[in-house]
Amino acid sequence: MVNKLRSALLEDRLTLGTWLQIGHPAVAEILAHVGFDWICVDLEHGIIDLETMANIFRAIGAYGTVPVARLPLNDPIWIRRSLDAGARGLIIPMISSAEEIEMAIRYAKYPPRGERGYGYSRANAYGMDFENYIAEANEAIAIIAQIEHKNGIENIDSILQVQDLDGVFIGPLDLSGSYGKTGQLDCPEMKEALQRYLSSCREHKKCAGIHIIRPDEHSIQNAINQGYKMIALGVDDVFLEMASNSALKRAKHILNGKFTI
Repeated sequence: MVNKLRSALLEDRLTLGTWLQIGHPAVAEILAHVGFDWICVDLEHGIIDLETMANIFRAIGAYGTVPVARLPLNDPIWIRRSLDAGARGLIIPMISSAEEIEMAIRYAKYPPRGERGYGYSRANAYGMDFENYIAEANEAIAIIAQIEHKNGIENIDSILQVQDLDGVFIGPLDLSGSYGKTGQLDCPEMKEALQRYLSSCREHKKCAGIHIIRPDEHSIQNAINQGYKMIALGVDDVFLEMASNSALKRAKHILNGKFTI
């Protein structure tokens, strides 16, 4: 049960994923077919329930893409039910201390490392692959801490030293809010925080992740140059808005006689 996302995180290799908030498997199929390495299903800001999540994971997995869940909170029930539904990676939000991510890892791992409960589920083919799954799951699930508060930056070194943490993902907007500078991503506090985040990731040999909401060549190249290795490109609803807006603008230009085809 090889997880190519976790392998890449542990080997500090670049991966390109995307974000999904529209709760329909057809959207997941389209994005997976495009060829992203992983797709994160947003359970925090989307309106996706557990049953829909499982259907989305089916669509993602059919194309060999890694299904990841961004949880609504660091909670044992959400962690265990997301894994049972078939998540192969978890992004745990609002991690501000080593103790918080250690708790999440315990919830996500089977004994003796953790406290995850055993049971038949979609992840183990409803019991038909139970023995193989429980033997391999602890090594096949990627655990990623999302740093979204200034306290997480202050504690970043201790967070990155937690055993079995595979990577970290920055949440710039919430992070800026914690400094009282919501949306001011270029303010001195944010520049210093992001530099500390990246420096600590390099020191502790952990993959640093970031989400580029509206990706273009400049923003992607800039993220790579800075050292980000787990990069989420866009989000499904933004892709829909960007493509439809572009098509309509092109049509209006034609009608206005600004160019011909």
